[in-house]
Amino acid sequence: MAVMILTVGITRGFQREVRAKVTGAGGHLQITALRQTDPKETPRIPIDQDFYPALDSVPGIAHIQIYATKVGIIETDEEIQGVVVKGVGADHDWRFLQQHLVAGTVPAINDERRPIDLLLSRYLGDRMRIRENDTITVYLVKGRDDIRPRKFRVCGIYETGIEQIDHQLVYIDIGHLQRFSQWGLKAEIAVDDRPANGTARVEGLAFGGDRTYSYTWPGTDLYGRGPHTIDLGGSDTTLTLVVSDESGTLPDTAWVHIRATEEQLTVERGGTGGTHTRYCGGFEVALDNYNDLVRMDDLVYEKYLPTELRTLSVKDRFPELFTWLELLDKNVVVVIILMILVSIINMTSALLIIILERTTMIGILKALGAGDRALRRIFLIDAAYILGIGILLGDALGIGLAYVQQRFGIVKLPVETYYVDTVVIDIDLWPILLLSLGTLAVCVLALLLPSMLVSRIAPARAIRFT
Repeated sequence: MAVMILTVGITRGFQREVRAKVTGAGGHLQITALRQTDPKETPRIPIDQDFYPALDSVPGIAHIQIYATKVGIIETDEEIQGVVVKGVGADHDWRFLQQHLVAGTVPAINDERRPIDLLLSRYLGDRMRIRENDTITVYLVKGRDDIRPRKFRVCGIYETGIEQIDHQLVYIDIGHLQRFSQWGLKAEIAVDDRPANGTARVEGLAFGGDRTYSYTWPGTDLYGRGPHTIDLGGSDTTLTLVVSDESGTLPDTAWVHIRATEEQLTVERGGTGGTHTRYCGGFEVALDNYNDLVRMDDLVYEKYLPTELRTLSVKDRFPELFTWLELLDKNVVVVIILMILVSIINMTSALLIIILERTTMIGILKALGAGDRALRRIFLIDAAYILGIGILLGDALGIGLAYVQQRFGIVKLPVETYYVDTVVIDIDLWPILLLSLGTLAVCVLALLLPSMLVSRIAPARAIRFT
């Protein structure tokens, strides 16, 4: 019983801890574009969706947050390493990574005082000799030819123990990836500030998108990019420009306010600042219960997502890891079967010895009129009593050892091999109760056959030497 309890507890605890790590780093579900082909690079998705952020109010869903990933290269004076750069937004839940911080803090998002924070894994830090507060160069890769360097400060070091995460993921503010990828449009108006007979020259500028732009000047008869010459008429003039492209990128607006004097033009500028902040690479969804993964995956995909989006469960992202975890259940079954077989063999031997020792008693009881069924019941009850004592002692020993390990973490493990640094045990009342009752029932049923030895004992021979 002690072996079975520890086997079940360790397996459940290990599975729970590993699942918590892979889901904590990327959510139970990821909502991505249907056209995504590279798991390391996310195409753009508009953040303005019907399900965001309202999806976290659905029963069974704990949280939803935006993210984006790009392939990158970290370079130091001595080393170079390919990574996956993950950008996260202000809605990111940092609780998981804060639990696995070994130094520093998590990145600050949308904080002008810390605009270049980067969170690095201990594995990458040790491999490349990078420490907290070091400034490093990260080359962001866009396509085959567009590779641009960016400077970042290492604000913290984390370690999850999951190779697929620690060996490649670094965390930054999603704004860096939004700007680098030029997912949105940015409109600007260039103004020649040299006055010329009460006129001014203006020209529309655009950045990002698919680079096939359309320029609209609301409230005027201007058309196209320009440059255009406008008559100021001796008064202040305000112009607005709206830029769009052929791929349907969210348009951007810019405006200028021109005030003319005899010697110069005074220009005030403004606008929405670009629409790149209205795009992300996908959404991560955390569930309340891992056991609801399949049901919630189907629910989110069928009920809430438009046709151009899809869901990826954590099992889809880490198939080898979850296949291995499922194999552990088979190991538990094998251990339980072996332990029950050992129990049956031992109890069979014990029952046969008891019957042989009580041969005279059996003969007397039969001579007094006791039937074979009643005698077999007596010995089965005696065997069940012995089994019950053994089961209770085994429960106490197994639960005691599990508690000691939970409390003090005596047994250590190499985290690079087992993903956890100590043996994790998950003890629950119901599995222990089912194990105890199941073992008792199976062993008693298995003793029905050896108890039939009672019927072969003849009363005359049993009491001959009494």
